[in-house]
Amino acid sequence: MCEKDPKVSVIIVNFRGLERLEKCLKSLERTKYPNFDIIVVDCLTDNIETWLRERFPNVKLIHYDYDIGASASHNVDRRFLDPKTKYLAFLDNDVYVTENWLTELVKVLESNKEIGVAQAKILIARKPSLLDHAGLAIDALGTWHTSYGSKAGLLENVLELFAASSAGCIVRRDVFEEVGGFDPDYYIYDDDTDFSFRVRLLGYKVVLVPSAIVLHDSEPTRFLKPKKLYHSVKNRICTMLKNYEIKNLWWRLIAYIISALLAGFGLALMGKVEESKEIIRGLIYPLTNARKIWMKRALIQSRRKIRDSGLIRKGLLRRDPLPTIFDIKSKLSYLRG
Repeated sequence: MCEKDPKVSVIIVNFRGLERLEKCLKSLERTKYPNFDIIVVDCLTDNIETWLRERFPNVKLIHYDYDIGASASHNVDRRFLDPKTKYLAFLDNDVYVTENWLTELVKVLESNKEIGVAQAKILIARKPSLLDHAGLAIDALGTWHTSYGSKAGLLENVLELFAASSAGCIVRRDVFEEVGGFDPDYYIYDDDTDFSFRVRLLGYKVVLVPSAIVLHDSEPTRFLKPKKLYHSVKNRICTMLKNYEIKNLWWRLIAYIISALLAGFGLALMGKVEESKEIIRGLIYPLTNARKIWMKRALIQSRRKIRDSGLIRKGLLRRDPLPTIFDIKSKLSYLRG
């Protein structure tokens, strides 16, 4: 490695609960990498300060007595970070690590300064022979072309992704600060897509590191609750509006709006009126927040170092909507089942 065991701050996003967090923290005790600290960013968990002090006294805590959202929880104020921290590693509280996960991630980043973000090989905890999500590419409507459900042995070599899952990844601290961190207005969903998009527009690579293995204990999202559905729709549009060049934006945006309207109409016919309303609310959000979104776009576009065409040639930005179609079919099947 270019530097002997550079400092890593491992940031765990937690929300209203201790059971999964305890399992996550216990798994981190097996980590062989010698130079890291742990920061838990928590919302709304009662008595977590006392609990951590008694069970994991070396873990730092940033606690909020209100819900700031998963997106904002990633943005740890630099005052809480060791000035020597070179890398930020992010874990969801339902992710459990293996002993060499951090060593392997750091090794890849140290070997190539062009890599800004590296994702671990995330396996499904209840079926560790299968892969969890990795954003191999995004389709024309912003849905991940993902590895979910594929055999774990399918990915054995380091490869480029379009987007890294924030459930288990590592970021150069200077890149994180340069890109401005996660967008707190996203609250939840699509925030890692947007973050990775902005990292890539600055000219950095995003890669998967198969030798860094973690396990994800979450259930697949078959259907989104109304509140989460709202954030999913608004964030998908915001990601498009902020990051694409105009020539690649307009037709994707129109196609997505049409598909969202059709989905809202279909849900209403199925009696899912609340879900339908949240889709419409998500479509309205960019109109009522146009100035804020445009200011973000202006900054991102003024700093971009690569064009969309470079990502399209690599197959990271796709022109087809197939992953979206498969995702919709899956959700409809769940509803009808």
